[in-house]
Amino acid sequence: MSASEQLRQRIGEALNAIALVDTHEHIPAEETILNDRLGFFGFFDHYVSSDLVSAGMPRQDLDAMRNDKNGLSFDERWALMAPYWPFVRNTGYGRAMREYMADLFGVADINEDTYVDLSERICEAHQPGWYRTVLREKADIDTAIVVTWPGQSVTVDHEFFRASPILDHYAMVSTRAELGTLEAESDCSIQTLAQLCAAQEARLDRFVEHGIAAVKLFLAYRRPLLFEPVAEAAAARCFDRIWLSQALDLTFEDLKPMQDFMTRRLVGLATDRGLPIQVHTGLQEGNGNVLENSKPTLLANMFLDFGDARFDVFHAGYPFTGHVAALAKNFQNVYADLCWVPAISPRVAKRTLHEWIETIPANKIFAAGGDSNYVEGAYGHAKVTRRIVRDVLAEKVEQDGTTEDEALWLAQRLLRENAATFFGIDSREKTT
Repeated sequence: MSASEQLRQRIGEALNAIALVDTHEHIPAEETILNDRLGFFGFFDHYVSSDLVSAGMPRQDLDAMRNDKNGLSFDERWALMAPYWPFVRNTGYGRAMREYMADLFGVADINEDTYVDLSERICEAHQPGWYRTVLREKADIDTAIVVTWPGQSVTVDHEFFRASPILDHYAMVSTRAELGTLEAESDCSIQTLAQLCAAQEARLDRFVEHGIAAVKLFLAYRRPLLFEPVAEAAAARCFDRIWLSQALDLTFEDLKPMQDFMTRRLVGLATDRGLPIQVHTGLQEGNGNVLENSKPTLLANMFLDFGDARFDVFHAGYPFTGHVAALAKNFQNVYADLCWVPAISPRVAKRTLHEWIETIPANKIFAAGGDSNYVEGAYGHAKVTRRIVRDVLAEKVEQDGTTEDEALWLAQRLLRENAATFFGIDSREKTT
């Protein structure tokens, strides 16, 4: 074994002993996977499914393939997917899936000879205790921050998770019917802007009582991330127009004043309660969107105006990774998060982490975040991330004069300590 290989082995062994703090997942409660009927075909809510559509798979075929109520056999589901699988198996998404399927279910490859066996093994494994097996015993993830969607409970299993709820949907209402949905969710009457603000704040405070770790801004999927200061009176006039609206007849320009006002107010509320704000930037999952909406530099005015806030800028802003580096270097309250990028492209993640270590203070980089809908994906993406961090740190030692001790210290910061400090996650004994 060469000296370089020995170095990677030592660093890799040290990394494998670090219980990760994972900054971003979408993993549901364990009971949702019990009595699994889809097997392998239940792993297409996101990511590989997007690549399949990009490769040409009709969306109606994708929907049929992953629908557990239409009675299709495994053979019929595979027939829908098979023409497109060869084109996506080597993307970052496809490679990660192939690796975690092999590791967790013992099926070396995914093809026409293995999909039935793989599906049966998955269905058999999806029993109570599977989350502990995968998250702790396999992935060694101490705590994962999981997004909860509008209207969803933030009561999560604190053995594994802390919640980061999306609350910016209070900013995005555009009709009276949508206000009615918020009334049902919040159990509050909402007929004025003041009542909308009160309902959102009361909802946040209930979430705080349940121990949430952060608040998530999801708006880059629907509009630009530029939120300008707006007078309350202007936002109230916008609300009144929404109250009178029976259809989706208001334009973005009509709605923007209230959206900006409510989003900035939410940032202030979260900050007052000591909660960080997680922000989606860069590539939007799925197919077809306006990438310019999610440029991280659009947030600069909020970073300036909310100096006491702490912003966790997601997904390295991919493909705007250098923008995130510049923002985190320039703003004390901005932290750079690599979550999801190791699954998009391990090479991009490696290049980005090299750049970030050179440009951003070492306490402001988060490397571990799988951004998956499944514990299996969290495991797979964690494995890829450990490999990326190992290689980057070894190259820093070999090429940049970093000592091995410094590299191991950086590993602890990147994979655990930075996020644990940022989210206020107590250390716990590693479960083996």
